[in-house]
Amino acid sequence: MESTTLGRSAIRGVFYSQWAYWISLGMAAYGGVFVPRGSVRDILILTPVLTELFCVLSTYWLYRACDEYLRLRLLKAAAVTGIIIAFCTLAGFFLVLFGQPPVSMVWINLLGWTVFNLQLLHVVSSD
Repeated sequence: MESTTLGRSAIRGVFYSQWAYWISLGMAAYGGVFVPRGSVRDILILTPVLTELFCVLSTYWLYRACDEYLRLRLLKAAAVTGIIIAFCTLAGFFLVLFGQPPVSMVWINLLGWTVFNLQLLHVVSSD
């Protein structure tokens, strides 16, 4: 039986996709405030969508390159992330009912991607 081991390229792919997402998100936040309205600002604000697609594609590539055991662990990581996002969304809803200002879904999205990618790095590095 042949064992599939993931090298440093898998860890680098996950790390760089997350890094690109955070950098593009920072640029979009900066561009939304300081760049005047126009097509350049619109493109700058939409840049995180492309890097998020890069995150999804690198995760899919990693999923396809793994054996069944690692695929199961990746699916568990996705399930845990979904539970965390659902809990945070529900908690935000109840906080709004109690009079707190609403929490932006951008923050919950950032939390979800960060939690998932940290779990992904843990799964890949423990292989």
